[in-house]
Amino acid sequence: MLFLKGIKKLATYINSTTKIFCFALCFTLWAMLTGILVSTTSFAQSKNTSPTLRITFKAMLIKDGPPIVNGIEWRIFSTNIGEDGKFPLLAKSADSNSSFNMSPGVYMVHAAYGHASAIRKIEISKDDVSEPFIFNAGGLSLSAVAGENIPIPKSLLRFDIYEQKIDNRGNRRLIARSVLPNKIIPFPAGTYHVVSKFGMLNAEVRADLRVRAGKVTNGELVHRAARITLRLVRETGSDALANTRWSVFNESGDLISESTSAFPNIVLSEGSYSAIAKNDDTIYSLDFLVKAGLDQDVEVIAQ
Repeated sequence: MLFLKGIKKLATYINSTTKIFCFALCFTLWAMLTGILVSTTSFAQSKNTSPTLRITFKAMLIKDGPPIVNGIEWRIFSTNIGEDGKFPLLAKSADSNSSFNMSPGVYMVHAAYGHASAIRKIEISKDDVSEPFIFNAGGLSLSAVAGENIPIPKSLLRFDIYEQKIDNRGNRRLIARSVLPNKIIPFPAGTYHVVSKFGMLNAEVRADLRVRAGKVTNGELVHRAARITLRLVRETGSDALANTRWSVFNESGDLISESTSAFPNIVLSEGSYSAIAKNDDTIYSLDFLVKAGLDQDVEVIAQ
């Protein structure tokens, strides 16, 4: 009897397993026919047995110009839109002159160089082909001085670069923020609105600069400003008093700066100012004048 019961259990297991296997097989066949199963995409546009071809990309600032040595990022996209509505990224490289093994087909190739870019739709059909990309771009290098050609420390100088075009609200689109001085950055040929900031307060100048294709534009802006060090002292030339709170106002009465440092170092544009120092509940003040390029200590006498 035990033997017969064992045979019945085994038959039941085999029967259920067969049903599960048949169900899985049927579902797989149905999914393949309806397209539910999605296979991964290789570098080629689709799976095929075509041989891969060696393709080299190179980029120039202008037509017939020398190849760009470094700083280019390449991206290769499929022309078949993915489920997310975008062109799938197939490969990328940061080498300026990059070679890829690609299957025959059509691709979208994007090259980026600083703020300049180029995109092309190319068809790959033969081996060992060099595909050129022309940016029609140049370089922009920025610097600034104070007053009569007084150098400004790089740590106090930054540039913001905007489109020249103004929108309906009177604003320009920011392209690059806090650009370091004397750094060459690629931009498409055109005119740009540059804002130079000296320090963190009100020393700011603007200029429109034109970038020419294949050339470097060196833009030097002039600040009408200077560095000022504030000191509250008992007498001229003595040590600054600690526990001092500072406020600086411009000629119109606008608050420009506040500080709790014993001797704050600030940059101010040319003009008239008032320094207010509060120490041990006593308030001291002094009017002073800022001249372009003339750095100075402003001493407020505590008496």
